[in-house]
Amino acid sequence: MGGSDLAGVIANIREAIVVVDSSGAVIEWLGGAQRMFGWSAGEMAGRNLDEVLQPKDVNGNRTCIGRIAKDKELVITKGTPEREVLTVTRTGAPLWIGVTSSFERAPGQGVVRTTAVMRDIGRRKRVDMAKSEVISAVAHELRSPLTSVKGFTSTLLRRWDRFDDDHKKHLLATINADADRVTRLIGELLDLSRLEAGRLPLSRQMISLGDITSRVVERIRPRAEKHEIGFEFPDGFPQVFADSDKIEQVLTNLLENAVKYTTGGRVTVAGSLQDAMVLVSVTDEGRGIAVEHQFKVFNKFFRERAQAQNPGTGLGLYISKGLVEAHGGRIWVENGADKGAIFCFTLPRSADGETP
Repeated sequence: MGGSDLAGVIANIREAIVVVDSSGAVIEWLGGAQRMFGWSAGEMAGRNLDEVLQPKDVNGNRTCIGRIAKDKELVITKGTPEREVLTVTRTGAPLWIGVTSSFERAPGQGVVRTTAVMRDIGRRKRVDMAKSEVISAVAHELRSPLTSVKGFTSTLLRRWDRFDDDHKKHLLATINADADRVTRLIGELLDLSRLEAGRLPLSRQMISLGDITSRVVERIRPRAEKHEIGFEFPDGFPQVFADSDKIEQVLTNLLENAVKYTTGGRVTVAGSLQDAMVLVSVTDEGRGIAVEHQFKVFNKFFRERAQAQNPGTGLGLYISKGLVEAHGGRIWVENGADKGAIFCFTLPRSADGETP
């Protein structure tokens, strides 16, 4: 391979390949370096790499790419394993990179040249940070009901004889509701693992969507004091071939979201026919969802409408999408003509999509 061919190959490498001298000044700026960071080779020649990229480690402390600390030179003979480093681009945007360095030494001089191979790990870091956020959110979601269960149970055990029957019923109902919250969260996490492993079991039979929806509405209504919940299913609405528990989970998630992320107004759940499919919609009167986020809301950990007072795991819509698609249906969101969001999903009316 000739020199020009090799230069062309190197120029097309996605990773940045940077060579610096013992002081950290750039000697070579190759591969995807310009595409990744924005500076050309001519602009970077002779400049100190660490001063330009301002690298920080995962703890936010200043670190270095172009050189290594003197004490480390004693134990590192050839190079370093990949390190995660936060840098900046020419526009000032943050960029997470994975850096692998190798060192050239000269007798009596130590490291005289460092070659750093850098790759963009921004997507991986976003996923990692999202996972950390969901772990924190799950811990919070578990702590709150478990604290309530523990507190009310302890109170009942210590003061059982001091409470009348109505007070006991109230405390037990609260414990029951909080236990349901924990059970549902654990169920979401199990569904998440099954969806990602492609092992989600479905127990299908002909079921009444109207009955399931009515049951979900009545269960949510006591928690929606500021909302009016409408139920619009025509008489004789056809049955669908589906897993009753999974579809109830989807409807519960959509209705709870509509109530959680709106301050009041009407929430309407409606059913209609679409050839061999049925369509269910949940409409609220909130602020709607930005157009650029309407596909993202079904991504794992995405919480566009989440607010500080409404924490969550960001898994509900992702799982709902997986459940609907496992049934051969489709789920999406759009904004209403005037205001609010409309979440819709379809399901086949029979096992083969034909009208039963």
